[in-house]
Amino acid sequence: MQPDDKAEADALINRGRALLEEGDLPTATRLLNQAVQLYWKIGDYYAAAAQTGNYGWALRRRGRPDLARPYLEQAATIFSEIGLTEFAERHRFAAEDAHAGLSSELLQSMPPAVRGALERSDLSGLQFALDALPLAERELLVERLVAAGVIQTAGGNDEATEAVRQFTPLLEGIAAVARGDETDRAEIEATLEDLERKGWHLRRSVERIWSGERNRDLLVQDLDPLDRALVEQILALLKA
Repeated sequence: MQPDDKAEADALINRGRALLEEGDLPTATRLLNQAVQLYWKIGDYYAAAAQTGNYGWALRRRGRPDLARPYLEQAATIFSEIGLTEFAERHRFAAEDAHAGLSSELLQSMPPAVRGALERSDLSGLQFALDALPLAERELLVERLVAAGVIQTAGGNDEATEAVRQFTPLLEGIAAVARGDETDRAEIEATLEDLERKGWHLRRSVERIWSGERNRDLLVQDLDPLDRALVEQILALLKA
């Protein structure tokens, strides 16, 4: 592996992520393609798959599941080729959901309470049913429903507010570990790893918070607005 190529690829990914948040999709896509070519060149096939998938997840989060689909499919193919079957299935499943609408297959795959609320078109009941689920399962179901065009998420500052609301149990758990309560640390670490694969970038900042870092500017450096809002909420919880 050539460190310079790896560093250049990582830098391209970071620049592309920032440009995507600014709405410059063509340049962000070009930088992603350049980065993936470098990952292939140095034999880092996992990074090629993960960053391709992350780009797909990021497009889904921005309400563009139609554009996300080829990236998720490509990531699934690479993961399958390198033997990471579970990762491949997850990305393939996400790709198949894109703009599918509320198909009978999607409906039947939902937990009973969520399925019932969808069948009744009961938005309040749907929110209640989703809130009752474990965090990781809830986030996956919400993403599937958004990708299928069944529900929508807010944009801009409202999107950050909604992200903080949905992640509140996780953020409170992270703050608890930072205060010395290690009870749920293993589960939280597993959730952070899962979120990392889905395009969120909290893990490194959380590890630094657990190590004692409290400088907001250092912790949110290179994060997109949604990740930044979540880190800021953790810091707010620690000050409370």
